[in-house]
Order: sequence, then structure tokens, then C-alpha cells
Amino acid sequence: MTQNYEKIEKEQGLDPRVESLAIPLARDYAEKNYPKREDGTFEPAWRGANGEKDLRGKSPEEVAAQLEDEGYTPEAALALAQSMVVDIANTPYDQFPDHWKKQNRGGAEFLISLVDEVGADNIRALDLSDSEVQEKYGTLIHANWLERNQWVLDPEYGNSVLAQSYADLPADEQQKDIDQMRVLQGWLEAQQNPEEIGV
Repeated sequence: MTQNYEKIEKEQGLDPRVESLAIPLARDYAEKNYPKREDGTFEPAWRGANGEKDLRGKSPEEVAAQLEDEGYTPEAALALAQSMVVDIANTPYDQFPDHWKKQNRGGAEFLISLVDEVGADNIRALDLSDSEVQEKYGTLIHANWLERNQWVLDPEYGNSVLAQSYADLPADEQQKDIDQMRVLQGWLEAQQNPEEIGV
């Protein structure tokens, strides 16, 4: 599977490390942020396939009902609705719509740029329990996220909590930024020792 991503990225001029890191970032986010059901799946996290904020939290059935009200037949409404929303908690990364892959790639690209700037060994050696390290890297990651997510400033669909600086975020939101560094450290370790993870 990784080889397919590398081929696509090479053709598109992308760094193959980005897609390789985006996958565990998406998986880790789902594991830590969506409630798990008894069957091991997550509670659905419906989002607009192209990031449409007005579709957030709406299942295909709910979207289909709206489309039926607009005159679509039930069959056509459901077929269209299924292409309009995605359950980002349970959908594998390789099946994400382009918008959601781009979101994950954006974070991964920034983390890869940190590796290139700071060095893989230095990133692996970071003590993420150190508050100064958390502040430094959390601030960088959150600032990058804000650059890529201007929607937080929207008066109707924005999120004033997320629009703050890292230092002003609630602890659970700060943790999401630090979790990205933990994933990066694990990914770097796996790149250094692929035999340990069967790569």
C-alpha cells in the first residue's frame, strides 16, 4: 500500500514521507477523539466530503431527507447524499475524499518540514512531557493549523475556541497538537527500525 502512495506522490511531485505520516496521524486522531462502540468501530463523525460546514454531523440519511424535500426521489437523494458526506471516524484514510486527505497532508507536510529543519534525531529525542517543549512545538503546530483552517474565523460556522493561540487553548485542544508530535516521534522510530514493525 505504501508503494502505491509513493508512486502517486512521485508522479505529483509530493514527498512520499508526507502520505506515510498522514496515515498514522489520521488513525491516531480517530482513536483519541471519537467514542468507540462495542464492536470496535467509532461513533460516526459525519463531515461534508469537501469540508462543507453545514453538513457537519449530518448522516447520509439526514442529507437525503433534505434532498427529498427539494424534489429528489428517495433513491436519487440517498445516492447523492452518500457522495456528499463522509464518516471521517470510520473511513480508512485511503478512502478519504480529497479535501480530508489534503487536511491530513497539510499537518503531515508541516511536521516533515520540522524534521527537515530540526533533524530526525532531535525530534525523536524531544521530551514531550516538558512544558517548554510542549509550548514551543504546540505553538508551531497550532499556528500552522490556523493558517490552513481559516474557517474557524467564520461568524456562522467558525470556532472561537480554536481560533485562539496555542497558549490560550483549552488543555484538551493543546493535547491534540502535542499528540501530533508523539505520532511523529513514533513514525520516525518506525522509519529508523522498520524490521520491528514489519515494514
